[in-house]
Amino acid sequence: MNLLNMISTIAQISDAEHPSIFPFGFTMHLSLVIISIIFFAYRFAVQKKPFQLIFAIAPPISLLLWVSENKTLFYTVGLIEFILILAALISTFVCKPKKTEEAAASDSKKSEEK
Repeated sequence: MNLLNMISTIAQISDAEHPSIFPFGFTMHLSLVIISIIFFAYRFAVQKKPFQLIFAIAPPISLLLWVSENKTLFYTVGLIEFILILAALISTFVCKPKKTEEAAASDSKKSEEK
């Protein structure tokens, strides 16, 4: 038996004994979700960028996977997460501050000061 075959056999035995979708437990998943919510909510409060709010909403949805082992729920949550990531990606390009407007605002402010 070669080394690769042994490693894959051990991994299969481990998966059969403790089946799970995640490589870590519920408490670790919950703590990572809480940390991500706090981080992205804070960043949204400071910078007001919509993708940060979307990323604050997305992690709690992944907790639904712990409720049931139904494959329909698994794929539904995956689809929702994919849509939210896509929405965040689109919002980074759509909701950019316009540099020309900022430059015009700063130019008018400078002219008022003179």
